[in-house]
Amino acid sequence: MPGTYEIARTVREASETLGSEFAVFPLHGELMPKDQDAAVARYDRRKIVVATNVAETSLTIDGVRLVIDSGLARIPRYDPYRGINTLLIEKISRAAADQRAGRAGRTAPGYCLRLWTAHEHHARAAHEIPEVKRLDLTEVVLTLKASGVSDVSKFYWLESPDPHAVQRAETLLTDLGAVDPKSAAITTTGRRMLQFPLHPRYARMLLAAQEHGCVRAVASIAALTQGRDLLRRDKQQVDAREELIGAETESDFFVLMRMWEEAERCGYNLDRCRRLGVNGQAARQVQSVFEQFLRVAGEEGLDVRDQPLVREAVQRCLLVGFSDHLARRLNGSPRCELVHNRRGSLARDSVVDAALFVASEIREVESARGRERNLNVVLNLATAVKQEWLRELFPADFREVQTMSFDPALKRVVTRTEIRFRDLVLEEKLSQDIPSDQAAKILAGEVVAGRLSLDNWTDAVEQWILRVNRLHEWMPDLELPLITDGDRASIIEHICHGTARYSEIKNRAVLPVVKSWLSQQQQKWVDEYAPERVQLPNGRMVKVAYTADAPPLIAARIQDLYGIKEGLWIAQRRVLVRIQVLAPSNRPVQVTDNLSLFWRETYPKLKTQLQRRYPKHEWR
Repeated sequence: MPGTYEIARTVREASETLGSEFAVFPLHGELMPKDQDAAVARYDRRKIVVATNVAETSLTIDGVRLVIDSGLARIPRYDPYRGINTLLIEKISRAAADQRAGRAGRTAPGYCLRLWTAHEHHARAAHEIPEVKRLDLTEVVLTLKASGVSDVSKFYWLESPDPHAVQRAETLLTDLGAVDPKSAAITTTGRRMLQFPLHPRYARMLLAAQEHGCVRAVASIAALTQGRDLLRRDKQQVDAREELIGAETESDFFVLMRMWEEAERCGYNLDRCRRLGVNGQAARQVQSVFEQFLRVAGEEGLDVRDQPLVREAVQRCLLVGFSDHLARRLNGSPRCELVHNRRGSLARDSVVDAALFVASEIREVESARGRERNLNVVLNLATAVKQEWLRELFPADFREVQTMSFDPALKRVVTRTEIRFRDLVLEEKLSQDIPSDQAAKILAGEVVAGRLSLDNWTDAVEQWILRVNRLHEWMPDLELPLITDGDRASIIEHICHGTARYSEIKNRAVLPVVKSWLSQQQQKWVDEYAPERVQLPNGRMVKVAYTADAPPLIAARIQDLYGIKEGLWIAQRRVLVRIQVLAPSNRPVQVTDNLSLFWRETYPKLKTQLQRRYPKHEWR
């Protein structure tokens, strides 16, 4: 199975369905040692072990005759475009499937049942994607820099990584002070970071801890992040922890440190650890890693003496290591904005309630609600920070940006002054003091984009523009201007001039402004040669419909057309008007631009049909 959730469900279902004939056990890395031993022990009855791919290569379970393979696994990946780790369920490769099948038949003949088709099997990848293509490269790149490879992009890789992964690794190393931003060469700080057997973030934090006098505390934090999760998530255990740690709101790491200290104090007693929701085996492993880090730190000249915990000093060190994971909560909710234009949500079990914090883990996780599966970016292991610390540690990364834009809530143009750390907005102030020219341009842009409308920009306005543009085409000798999209924007800007409020332009007059684009004489030519209406022989005025790519069109009843022998012309008889012929009921019966042909061939038949229906109308 791909993970502990699926294992727990399968164990429960199998136990309830199969009864006492079978012994059903889970097997994964989060289990207590005795539970892992129970899974691999021999029994008098048939045994079912439901495992993650921990059983794929790392151990042999005696007596296995049958492997049932889901063909799925949770595969860790690093997304260099967003700078987050993902742990999603994916289909395993053919090579991994062969490894799983090999669990059966080691001590006797066996079988493997794969829960996918043979056709799908051949379509799967032959091997897993190499780690260099799917995991964080920061430590690798730092090692290459130390080896004298300044331009990592030109390094000859056995398996070339994603260029974005290399670029993001170099950016992080620059932020950490391990790489010179100008020469791209490793710095003295970077070389010192390499002496610590852990990720460059935590190595940099240890060096910062030397300055703040909290090396032991930061070493414990680094050790707590190297292995499996220290804490379990059962609600009763969470309540027990709260009684022990009190109202912690500054850092999830302070909770981890306190719980680890309690596990150490009780000698990693399994019952006591279980009551607190602490993974006793993981806590014991933290101790050995912590001692290793302290030994290396001491060898590197850091002060590893036991000193009182200065919480603010530890928080500053975490900020040094995770400045690229800075997040700001949105309106007090768990939703957050992060640097590098990312969004996510603070984990539900985080104790941090500050508006500004850094997260040491950013993961994209899959959640299920009923049959729906969603992907969520979750921020874990958060620590509150202060803006003044950012200014102190990263003064060059602050800037003030002033923009003018339309605010949909206020329905007006505003000036927005933003204080940004890199690309994350930390503060913003709104001002309504806007120069009228700029306000008009912004309002016009909203209208052109279709987000705002002018009530008086009607079909009559569109028809006027079409009349001008078609007459420009039909009678070039008049030298009329062509009203382009750019001209439209200028006209709308003129309409918007003098205010920053949408309410003041919504009902403003439009057609007079559009007409003023032409001189008085040019307007007269438009009315004369591309008229809005034409007069028929019986005195009736009918509207002319103009389009950009077809002849002008009128609609008139047959009786209104009596007296027109051939057709109607505009633009000094250069353009023939198409006519939509209507029955007395105004129902279209014919479209023509040649009335003489209509009268001669079509009309006699129509007259016979229509005269019976409408005997009171005139028929010639």
